[in-house]
Amino acid sequence: MFLIAYLSVNFAGVLGDRSLPLPGAPAVDVAAYYAANPAATVAVALLQAVSVLGFAGFARAVVRIPVTEPAGARLLAGTAGISVLAMLVSCALSLALAIVAGSTSLAAVQTLRLGSFYAGGVVNVVTLGLFVLVAATILARDGFLGAPARWFGYVAGTLATLSVLSLVFYYASALLPIGRFLSMVWTVAAAIVLARHRRRAVAARSAATSTGHAA
Repeated sequence: MFLIAYLSVNFAGVLGDRSLPLPGAPAVDVAAYYAANPAATVAVALLQAVSVLGFAGFARAVVRIPVTEPAGARLLAGTAGISVLAMLVSCALSLALAIVAGSTSLAAVQTLRLGSFYAGGVVNVVTLGLFVLVAATILARDGFLGAPARWFGYVAGTLATLSVLSLVFYYASALLPIGRFLSMVWTVAAAIVLARHRRRAVAARSAATSTGHAA
């Protein structure tokens, strides 16, 4: 669900009459975009919120797995929580821009735009990457994931985490969409594997119970 919502953001963008200005664009251009495109802004923000809340549900299930590793569970919960909160803050700031862009100062518009960009960009993606790295390690160690899924998680999580370099090097900003997309694909794959593992465990318990009753 959250991957579909995330991918749908690109289609929601066509509701706008122009491309969203880059973070470094003049504030007057940013204000003009948000003032003229409230529908596109609301659609994108809502889809991003749905996407990140879907991830939150997956993360909650993963956090419950390492019951014998409280430190690992806390790290998973912390990175996931920050990632989710950062995206929700980004969505809220975007919605605020859609409301006040035409009536507030250009300085306020630029502050809101940069806040939304960094919260939904580097903060969200880096913490998502850290979550994927830790989750891939713990799930593989506990026998839930095989080597391919573990290494996919390592690659996706590392690229997402390295997107922090975008704060220093402009070209590293390419890691933001790449790391985010790969990390979300990994969470979908991991969710499928965990669901199958759970069904097998339930079936095994049911078979054991039936055998016990027959005896």
